Amino acid sequence: MQFAELTCELEQIFGDLAARVPDGPPGHPYFIFHAGVLPVPPLSISTDRILFRKAKSDYNGWYRADALWMYLTPRKCRELGLFLLASGFHGPAETTTLSITHPDSSVRRIIIRASELGLDDPPVGLSWVPFALRYYPSETRRHPWLDNCDTRDLPVLALSNADDSVGPTEEDWEKRDTIWMAASQGMFRLAELLLNAGCSWNEVREYALEGDAGYRGVGPMSAELRIFLPGSHGWIYPDDDVPKPGQDNSSLTP
Repeated sequence: MQFAELTCELEQIFGDLAARVPDGPPGHPYFIFHAGVLPVPPLSISTDRILFRKAKSDYNGWYRADALWMYLTPRKCRELGLFLLASGFHGPAETTTLSITHPDSSVRRIIIRASELGLDDPPVGLSWVPFALRYYPSETRRHPWLDNCDTRDLPVLALSNADDSVGPTEEDWEKRDTIWMAASQGMFRLAELLLNAGCSWNEVREYALEGDAGYRGVGPMSAELRIFLPGSHGWIYPDDDVPKPGQDNSSLTP
């Protein structure tokens, strides 16, 4: 069987910087992120080294929440975190799309909403733009923000479609394949978590960002997010990477 050639523009654009960001030990040394050190993300990039499955989280037998299960390597965690930081610091004038091209992925793209500000027509009230992020490699937990759950500072992953306009039928809702995010405190917080998850000394192999019915890790109306790294109980693949496109994984179930 011929496998498709692996393609990951995340690595091509952010791989060099990911290799230079401190790996620890926890708390040392630091790295200052700002627009000057982060590449400007193209309007469209792609990777086949991240894979999503859509699921549901059931609570108390009567409440159900959308759940996204993300499978990736520690290195890809760091590159994805840098993509989120770059999108936040550069405040794109147009939407920025990371296409998830692996054929087995239930999510086909992550779209960062346009966030460029202009004095010709600013939003009502206070406007802010990120200046810098002083990053220290830090220890993590499966539920990373149990002690700090201000919902305004948590990431929101809106599960929708490419047009961000889901039709009224159940079939329309089942076909949702796009994660929409906005540059916010929550997106920066998720980026830091991904950077820490990718550190070589990190022993946490699975993260559960639950909604208000669980151990809070995402903002209101967000889909829940599970992050699975190789070695976690939820990692269903035989190797320490997601399978190559075209590889038969029909026997693998979450």
